[in-house]
Amino acid sequence: MWQAVGYYMVMYMAGLLTIGIFAFMSYCNEYILALTVLKPDNYTLPVGLKNLMEVQKFATDWGAMFAGLVIVMVPTMLFYAMVQKHLTSGLSIGGLKG
Repeated sequence: MWQAVGYYMVMYMAGLLTIGIFAFMSYCNEYILALTVLKPDNYTLPVGLKNLMEVQKFATDWGAMFAGLVIVMVPTMLFYAMVQKHLTSGLSIGGLKG
């Protein structure tokens, strides 16, 4: 029985990992929920970037704006680079027959 459970867990791991990756990326980039629920000292990166943009409404410092964009973009890119193999295998495993 435990061999069968181990066999099925191996089959499900790629799919579960893919779902976890997509959930992580969507929760990190959730803007509306973070803006309405969180306190100002716990804002996520996209909300902080929007606040930076609003502070500089009439005199935009493009260097600071693009530095903020890079800071927001780099963690997601690094995370994707680390799990790219698992993500592609999890997406393609559903299209394979037996």
